[in-house]
Amino acid sequence: MKKVCKIVVSLCFLASILVINPTLYAAEGLKIGEAEIIPWGEVRLQYDDNIYLDSDDEKDDFIVTLVPGVSVEWPFSDNLLKLDYHAEISQYIDESSQDGTNHYLSGDLEVNWQDVTFNIYNDYKRLYERPSTEDTERTKRTDNATGIKAAFQKERLGIQLGYEHFIREYRDNPAYDIYDRDEDVYSFILTHQTFSKTKLLFEYDFGQIRYDENTRSDSDYHQFLIGAIGELTPKTTATIKTGYQTRDYDNEAQADFDTGVLYADLTHTFSEKDALKLSLTRTAYESTYDVNNYYTVENVTAVYDHYFTPKLLGFVNGIYQINSYPEETTEGTETQKREDRYASLGAGFRYYMQKWLTFTLQLEHIDRDSNFDTFDYEQNLVTLTAKAVF
Repeated sequence: MKKVCKIVVSLCFLASILVINPTLYAAEGLKIGEAEIIPWGEVRLQYDDNIYLDSDDEKDDFIVTLVPGVSVEWPFSDNLLKLDYHAEISQYIDESSQDGTNHYLSGDLEVNWQDVTFNIYNDYKRLYERPSTEDTERTKRTDNATGIKAAFQKERLGIQLGYEHFIREYRDNPAYDIYDRDEDVYSFILTHQTFSKTKLLFEYDFGQIRYDENTRSDSDYHQFLIGAIGELTPKTTATIKTGYQTRDYDNEAQADFDTGVLYADLTHTFSEKDALKLSLTRTAYESTYDVNNYYTVENVTAVYDHYFTPKLLGFVNGIYQINSYPEETTEGTETQKREDRYASLGAGFRYYMQKWLTFTLQLEHIDRDSNFDTFDYEQNLVTLTAKAVF
C-alpha cells in the first residue's frame, strides 16, 4: 500500500503541472524591481536494478524524487547577483533505508569595475550520496566551496587571480570522520589573445589539503598548465589545458603524485541539429580506500545531441574512466595495486512540450570492472523526468 501511495502522489503532482494554464508562465518569472524570481521543479521516476552496487546480491527498486527549487537573478548597474536553492527529496519504494534529501544552495556575484571583473561565489551541498565513482556506499556529507576571482583585461592581455576554500565534512558515520578535510587553492592565469578567436594561456595553481584527523596524510600540490581557449575551427570551440602536477604528502610512507595532467572540453557543431561535446581529464582525486590517499583518474566523457524536430532532442552519452591506486592492498587472498575501469553508456530523448515544461527519458548502463572482483558491479537505470520552470 505504501508503494502505491508514493507512486500515486508523484503522478498526481506531475499531472497538476500539466493541467495548469501555460499562460501563467508567460511572464518568465516574478519581477520585483530589477530582480527576477524563478520558481522551478522536477519530478523524477527511476528504476534501478542494483541500488547497492553489489557484485553478487543485486537488489532493484523504484525511486521517486521530487525537486522543488527557486532561482533569483538581480542585475544592478553593470553587476549581476545569482542565487539558486533546490532540494532533491528521494523515496525508495522498498528499500526505505536509502531515502534521503539533498540540499543545494549556490550564490554568484559578478562585479564589473572599469577593466577589472570580480566574481564571488559560494556553493553549498548537504548530501546523502556516493562521493565519487570510487565508492559504492551512500554517505551523509556536507560540501562547501567559497571563492573569489579577480580578472583584468587590457587589450590582448588578461590576468586572473583566484582563491577557493573547500570543506568536506561527513556526517552520522564515524567510519568516515577520518576523511573530513579542508582544501585551499590559489590560482594565477595569464591569457593572451594571440588569434582573433583564440586565447593562449598559462596557469599556475597551488593547493593545500588538510585533514581534520592525523590518520590521513596532509599534502601540498603545485600545478603548471598551458593551453588554449576559444575557436579551434569555425565549428569547434574548446578549452584545453595540459601540464604537470606535483602532489607531496606529509607522510613519507605515502606515494606522491607527480605526473602529467590534462583538462579539456570541446564542442563540435556539425550542423544546427547535431553537436558533439567531449571532455578529457587526467588528474588525482583524494581517496577513501584503505591506505591510499589518492587515486589517478583518466576520464573520457562524450555527449552527442541530435534535434529530430525543434522540440524533440535525442542524445547519446558515454563515460570511460580508469581509477588507478598507488599503494598495494589486500582483498581476500590477492595483494596488488587496485585498478577500476568504470564505463557508462546511455541514450534518451528530451521533449520541449512548452517553453516552461520539458520531459526527459533516459536509459543508462553502468559497469565497473576491477582487478579485485569484489569491487565489480553492473547497474541499469531507467529515468523519466519532468521539469517545469514557473
